[in-house]
Amino acid sequence: MFRMPRLVREEAAGVTVVAAAMVPVMLVMALVLHDVTAIYAARSRAQTAADAAAKAAGLELTPLFGVGNDPHSAARDYASRNGCDLLSCETGGDGKYLWVTVRVARKADRLFLKPGGAVLTATARCYLDLFSGGFPSEAPGTVSSPVPP
Repeated sequence: MFRMPRLVREEAAGVTVVAAAMVPVMLVMALVLHDVTAIYAARSRAQTAADAAAKAAGLELTPLFGVGNDPHSAARDYASRNGCDLLSCETGGDGKYLWVTVRVARKADRLFLKPGGAVLTATARCYLDLFSGGFPSEAPGTVSSPVPP
């Protein structure tokens, strides 16, 4: 007659074996969730920096506010204030509208599954309607600025 070994026959330690097997699985899941959370947080910060940089660059181009003529340095300044690097700042317009597209990068550090970190990018665009606000008959360059540049 075949006799089962004692460990297989007794069920008293069954939960301990399952728990011991699940601990490494839970640790790996925790590492993955940490990295996913860190990446989402860095992506959110990069998007905030891109939005701020696009708005600052757009205000630089707006003749109504008269804050300057260098959208690239304004975008770079606001991106760096938010912990990002400015990758590109493109401006355009058709005489009635201005737009600024800004692309920034932010590094996600302290990742367990990718020790070197990850670089995340974000893009934002700011549209400016030059003729809203009571200046429909004037061209974009002829609006006088209330604050000297």
